[in-house]
Amino acid sequence: MAKRGTRIALTYFITIIVTLIIIGGICFMLFRQLTAPKEPDVNIPDISGLTSDEYVPTAENNKTALFILDSEKRMSGCSFMLVRLVADERRMAIMPLPADTCAYVSGTEDSLYEFYRKGGAPQAVLAAKNAVGLTIDYYMKLNNDSFGVLVDIFGGVDFDVPYNLIYSNPDTGEETIIREGTVYLDSDLLRKVVTYPLFNSGEEYRAKITGVLINDLINKNIDDGFSNHIDDYFSTVINSTAETNFTAYDYEAQSRAMKYVASSDEKVCQLVTVMGAYNDNGNFVLDENFLKSVSERFKLYELESVETETSLMAVE
Repeated sequence: MAKRGTRIALTYFITIIVTLIIIGGICFMLFRQLTAPKEPDVNIPDISGLTSDEYVPTAENNKTALFILDSEKRMSGCSFMLVRLVADERRMAIMPLPADTCAYVSGTEDSLYEFYRKGGAPQAVLAAKNAVGLTIDYYMKLNNDSFGVLVDIFGGVDFDVPYNLIYSNPDTGEETIIREGTVYLDSDLLRKVVTYPLFNSGEEYRAKITGVLINDLINKNIDDGFSNHIDDYFSTVINSTAETNFTAYDYEAQSRAMKYVASSDEKVCQLVTVMGAYNDNGNFVLDENFLKSVSERFKLYELESVETETSLMAVE
């Protein structure tokens, strides 16, 4: 019995010692936490408040598109314009091309209009690329309806008509009567001006008129709130009768850059007027020095290489 009592007492003693060690350890840890100096708070940057104004696009967002107005099946019924988004400089540049601009595709010389007429928008893109010497990322082909939709987004523009523009269209029966002087052009009148076939100075002058009108249309109608509606504008145009290879995926990649440019306090659009001369075939050949200047105006540090056969044909 004595041995049994000794074992029981020893068990109780060990249990009490272990319990005291555990409780003591817990109390010691709590005491250290309560008496230790507090660590300084770590400032975690809050990115939730970043605004779209703080977004800055890069040169990767600088893209070029060829816009084509196909109003009628005649040369003066079509207009061609290169539009360059220079997003990292918060601007865009537009360059209208005469429909009879000289181009080479697969060793054949022809006008931009003829390449378009025979091969559609993709062939026009290739012809314009070879004529100007730069990469064209997208195209958008507009008919009368989709052109009206696009112009109506901006509104209209005042135009100093140099002389009476009078034309009776034998194919459509449409009458054009626009008197000399300052006239406000809505989308319908604007289309009639840029497709007017009887300008005294021909296609080169028609292209310049087109550039001036579109440049003014953009610069005079983009206000502080324009960029807030670009999503809606894109949806309106893309769901019209416009034909384009600019997809919803492309828009998602470019939309912030487009909004960034549109929200500029300065004039967004800059007009580049072509220079050149007509060759013996009646096609408008872009001036070599002018083409070099396009590289700077479009922020291309060097002109893109074009087809080797194109360069050889041009020398001939």
